[in-house]
Amino acid sequence: MTFSRAIVSITLLGVGLVAGATLTASSPLATSNVKNLLRVPLADAFTPGREVLVDLVEISPNAVLDRHWHPGEEFHYYLEGDVEIKIDGEAPIIGTPGAVGHVPFQKRHVAVAGKQGAKVLVFRVHTKGEPWRYVDSKDAPDR
Repeated sequence: MTFSRAIVSITLLGVGLVAGATLTASSPLATSNVKNLLRVPLADAFTPGREVLVDLVEISPNAVLDRHWHPGEEFHYYLEGDVEIKIDGEAPIIGTPGAVGHVPFQKRHVAVAGKQGAKVLVFRVHTKGEPWRYVDSKDAPDR
């Protein structure tokens, strides 16, 4: 290989690595892991048509989750990492360990995780029989 070919190859390799790193940094995968810990119906005499869901939600570092809403009231207890919950028409929630948050009934919102990701205990008073969330981008329920 000639010297000029070696320089061109090294330059192209460097440009490719920088472009790949930039693409990864600016487009994090929007992933979360949701583990249902409890799903129990509430007494109809108390509150008809409602159930309680308790989930452990883990959000990947730097992930931006799809804009969505829940058919219920949602309460958070932030366990690890950090996340910003951006709620339509409301002040954002800055979730850090030990903090709590509330997303009102059917309010659209998005979660943006920090560099460590986040682990959140989520408690919902939920409309019985409905999917746990509706994603705006697909307009289809997640079950």
